[in-house]
Amino acid sequence: MSVNASTIAEFSAPGNLNELTPANRSTWSREFISKWMNDEIEGNQQGRTPLSQFFNGTVTAYEVGQAGVNIVWNGFPNRIAIRFGNNDERRWKAADSSRDVQDEYLEWSLIRDNENKIISVTFTCEGPEYWQFLGSDQRDTLVSNIYQLNSPLLDGVDKRQFFSVDPKDPNNEKKWIYNPNNKFNSSTTTGTITHLVQDANTLGAEIDIAAQATVLRKSRSTGKPVTESDQLIRCSRYGDPDRNSDPRIGFKINQLALTGASVSIADPVGLYMHEFDTSNFKLDPTGDGESLQDIPEGTFTFQRGDIHKQQGLRLKIQIPAGIKNEEGRQLTVSDIFDTKEEKHIAFGAQFADYITMGVHGVAITGGRPAPAEPCLRPAAVAASAAFEDVVPELRQKIKDQASPFKRI
Repeated sequence: MSVNASTIAEFSAPGNLNELTPANRSTWSREFISKWMNDEIEGNQQGRTPLSQFFNGTVTAYEVGQAGVNIVWNGFPNRIAIRFGNNDERRWKAADSSRDVQDEYLEWSLIRDNENKIISVTFTCEGPEYWQFLGSDQRDTLVSNIYQLNSPLLDGVDKRQFFSVDPKDPNNEKKWIYNPNNKFNSSTTTGTITHLVQDANTLGAEIDIAAQATVLRKSRSTGKPVTESDQLIRCSRYGDPDRNSDPRIGFKINQLALTGASVSIADPVGLYMHEFDTSNFKLDPTGDGESLQDIPEGTFTFQRGDIHKQQGLRLKIQIPAGIKNEEGRQLTVSDIFDTKEEKHIAFGAQFADYITMGVHGVAITGGRPAPAEPCLRPAAVAASAAFEDVVPELRQKIKDQASPFKRI
């Protein structure tokens, strides 16, 4: 072990956000990130076994300042890409249709004007568990963040609409339970979004995939090693093999484990936008694709997280007020032209093609790999609990809600 190895005092909030109280920082680290990791290490979930090559950085010393390994994937939903192939318009439209299909740990919502032009589109990759924690332990911060991040669209909205309220005692805020699937955080057409809500898009899922991928596998029938990404995810039964993210995370972690390294997720544990490639975008004030201009400063804004550290959490895209064409019309996101595709922006999903998602792995090298274990049988692992299980009555709540979408 390196002489520079040490444990970390506690896990930070995602993106090193500086909004938790000291007590809540400790609670987040101890009762969420650290607990999830310890549960994986101890094999506490049904069908799991204890892990020898996954570690918790608050317990096990490691070289904290190491470069580590970036594990990246494209933010556009691969399951949609598989279904619609090379038909860009159909896949973009499908990806914009529902948050349920935005399953690469990246979700978005947009709002249009009366001419169907996109006013703004906002992307998030923040896990729901962190926001549920705010809702239970630091509610004022939760409410303030929701209003601030979604202004002016939520100006004047009663905060109780973000919660499940006891109808028999509606004014007793102590009985309010934060509803992660509230109508302002579940639609693709309101322009409002706070955090991830798709069932598989959770921090717990990220940790589970990384942890279980440290288990070396072999074929149950032939005994040969299983290392190819698609075969590995099916063999270990973590995540979804049709996503961009899960097989990639599992493969990269497993490759480290094959060397004998013990592996973990770097602090701050989170799901991040690592890069947003804007080089193909130009502003087209005339609409002919010929009189192109540079994108105005302030069009692409990372509102949370630090994209320069590959830790972007929230991206808002909107042409700044006052940027008009010669006829005096305020220009919109739909006036952005993609020079690579030679198309104007008509869907938020077009930007997802250019967003690289990622997590950061760290390792303790120099160990010996554990013996490979046979592939799991189909019924060996219980289905992972989605984050809505924290408040069971919220499950499916948004499915039948009418959209609050209104044009501006």
